Amino acid sequence: MNKPSVIQGWIRALQDGGFEVSTIEGIFDILSSILGMAVEDGLLPKNPCKSKSVKLPTATKKKIVPWSLERVRAVIAGLPERFQAGGKLAFGCGLRQGEVFGCAVEDIDFRGGWIHVNRQVRLVGTKPVFALPKGNRIRSVPLSAQLATALKGHMRRFPPTAVTLPWAKPDGEPKSFRLLFVDEKGRAYNRSVFNMGAWKRALVAAGVIPPRERGARYLQAAPEDGMHALRHAYASVLLDAGESIKALSEYLGHSDPGFTLRTYTHLLPSSESRTRKAIDDAFTGAEPSETGEPQGTSPPPAKPMCPQCALAA
Repeated sequence: MNKPSVIQGWIRALQDGGFEVSTIEGIFDILSSILGMAVEDGLLPKNPCKSKSVKLPTATKKKIVPWSLERVRAVIAGLPERFQAGGKLAFGCGLRQGEVFGCAVEDIDFRGGWIHVNRQVRLVGTKPVFALPKGNRIRSVPLSAQLATALKGHMRRFPPTAVTLPWAKPDGEPKSFRLLFVDEKGRAYNRSVFNMGAWKRALVAAGVIPPRERGARYLQAAPEDGMHALRHAYASVLLDAGESIKALSEYLGHSDPGFTLRTYTHLLPSSESRTRKAIDDAFTGAEPSETGEPQGTSPPPAKPMCPQCALAA
C-alpha cells in the first residue's frame, strides 16, 4: 500500500465498482490522512497518496442549482447557536468555509462596511493551520448593515477567542488571531469534524437530507449540499439583482472573471424577452412613444440587494 501504483489501482477498482466520484474523493481523503499519520509515526517513508502520478477521477461538471432563500434560512437556523452568524457570514459575503473559520475581529470594518478576507483555516494532512485565502487572493467584501448587526450580536454572546496556529504548514511560524467562530473547546473549527457533525445535522433539520437511519453509522452523503452552497446562493442573489460579473468575481476571490462567468452564466437574468420585443417593434414599426421607452435605451439596472437583506426579508 506504500506504492503510488497500488493506490492508483485501488482507485481504478473503486471506479469499476460503480462508486461516485465524490465518494471516491471522500474515501481517498480518509486514506491519505491515515497514511499521513503513518509517515509522521515513522511507519512509512512517504505518503503515496501525495504522489503526482496518483490521479483521482474527474466528474462531469454540473450546472450549479442555487438554494432557495427558504432553504438558506432553514439550514442556518439548524446550525449550532455559536455558529449561526458564521452561516450568515458565508451567505452574506460569499465566503468559503475556511475563510469563515479564519475570520477575526480585526478583519471587520464596521464603520466602513467591509469584511477583509485575509486568511483561512485549512488542514494540512490532519493538522490545522492558518493560511492565505485560496489562490493567495486577499480581498474585501461589502458588509451589509443587517449582517453587521448579526455579527455584533454574536460577539456579545460569544466573545472573540484568541487562537494560535502555525502559518501555512504544520511547522510554520505560530500566528495568533481573535477568531469570531470557535468550537465548544475554544479551538479553530476542524473542517472534517464540522462537516460530518454540525453541518449534516443542520441539513437534517432543514429537511435537505433524511435523519440517520436506524443502525446506520453516518448520515446520508450530501456532496452537492456542503457549506459551499451558501456561497453559490450569495452569487445567485447578486446576479439576480443586477450585479456585474466583474464585481462578483472580486467579491468571491476568483482570479479570472471568465471563470465566474462560466460558473454562473446560466444564473444571469435572461434577455430573451427583451430580444423578442425589440424584433417585434422593428417588424411593426413601433415608435419610441408607443413602447413607452426612449429608443436605443434600456432601463437602469436594479440596485443589487445584499444577500443578508434577502435573508431577513
